[in-house]
Amino acid sequence: MGSQQLTNMATTKRVAIVGAGVSGLVSIKSCLEEGGLEPVCFERHDKLGGVWYYTKDLRPGQGGAIYDSVVSNTSKEMTAFSDFPFPKEYPQFVGRRLLFKYLQDYAAHFDLEKYIRFNTDVISVKPSGRDKYWTVQLQHGNDSITTEEFDYVMVCTSIFNRAHTPSYPGIDNFAGMKIHANEYREPDHFRGKTVLVIGGYMSGSEISCEVARNAAKVYLSMRHGALFFPRIGQDGLSYEFHMMTRSVMKSPSKMAKTMEKISKTRVVDHQVFGLQGKDLHTALKSIMISDDMQDRLTQGQIKPVVEIKEFLKNDVILADGTILKNIDAVIFATGYKFSVPTIDDSILYDESDNAELYKNIFPIRLEHPERLALINIMCAIGPLWPVAELHARLASKVFAGKISLPEKTIMQGDVDQNIKNMKNKYFYVPGPTHMDEVAEILGVKPSFWRLLLSDPKLAFAYEYGPMVPYWYRLQGPGAWPGARDRILNVVENSTFCLKGFPSFTAQN
Repeated sequence: MGSQQLTNMATTKRVAIVGAGVSGLVSIKSCLEEGGLEPVCFERHDKLGGVWYYTKDLRPGQGGAIYDSVVSNTSKEMTAFSDFPFPKEYPQFVGRRLLFKYLQDYAAHFDLEKYIRFNTDVISVKPSGRDKYWTVQLQHGNDSITTEEFDYVMVCTSIFNRAHTPSYPGIDNFAGMKIHANEYREPDHFRGKTVLVIGGYMSGSEISCEVARNAAKVYLSMRHGALFFPRIGQDGLSYEFHMMTRSVMKSPSKMAKTMEKISKTRVVDHQVFGLQGKDLHTALKSIMISDDMQDRLTQGQIKPVVEIKEFLKNDVILADGTILKNIDAVIFATGYKFSVPTIDDSILYDESDNAELYKNIFPIRLEHPERLALINIMCAIGPLWPVAELHARLASKVFAGKISLPEKTIMQGDVDQNIKNMKNKYFYVPGPTHMDEVAEILGVKPSFWRLLLSDPKLAFAYEYGPMVPYWYRLQGPGAWPGARDRILNVVENSTFCLKGFPSFTAQN
């Protein structure tokens, strides 16, 4: 064996990647791009894709899951990986089959699957106290537990891994069907039934609309009401193209006005439709993205109601005293609890149960935070896939020693500001703004003023166009030659699917 090969083996650092969903795939790719990192990805199921790997029933150990007819709530141009666009023939909003195919195509294009160990569950990740910093406990199928050591770890299990089902008085005595939204697959089980859907966020609105087409009646219970967004505006473009621009996102007041304007595209008065009370601020806690809600409401198939007070054997009492009679089934579209089951809580949380992560990635409570990255363990306003990609790019550069984390006091200040802004342990932040922060650290955020001098057309798109992921491949490390063209043709690529490609629409 040659001396150069021995040197390479000595300097290569092993990286354990937990999960082969969206975050896991971009993490493998990012590690390979940096060189000197050997990614080993562990996936508990038999295919890649994470939540986008659809099966009729929940798989063992599965948390988040999708239903058969699900369509993305973010458009393809905003959702795409920064150097691997969706085909322009794809619909503007993509269904689960094509989303899964896109992930498979991404893995094949960059030859990622050979780094994945399928049917291998990560039991725990713990500091080892040795040069190889982490000990990872693994179980392959029903085999006995084994351990391996790694220099670095990237946790890519998302926040959708522990379903949250709230407790209500009398719920145990309720005789009807009770499921969480992650168990929902198709509406046939609810044909002719009276159904109560709890939760006015994305899943609650979409599932209630689908069930309502065949159910006898659907009640949609919301604590705060909701702000309703159609996917497509009157110009045929995604709502994101108007809201997620730098000119809007940098001004909280302008962002609020834009959101309210978009919400009135199809439903001018949310109070008339029963979607919110008088306080618009509380409605902002829940945003519905649906193209169907106003029709189901006006046709009497869905009835919005207030929060639940108590369950009886067959009935439900609401907080305002109303009794919903003869409820056959309840669907809890109540989201997920923040959970990182492979990591000890003491590494992540302070005494007040706030997660302390620098840039929502690196746990500053750890003695060496540069050795552990949580990829996209946050709930962002906007597309999540580009957030995952930027997190992975930053983490891999830190692991490779090309970027250093700042001093502890600086990281603590960043964490304290996050906690102050969020007021809880969930990372519910504006995704585009967060992406610009991470991109600046990476050295891939363009400068408006430099673009204005060198490329005015691109500068205008930078300030007033949608914050598509391709901006982060325009310059700096990992630049992609196709970025400029994709940015300037984002409208054409979005609407191309409307111009005579029914076969793709049918697959969606």
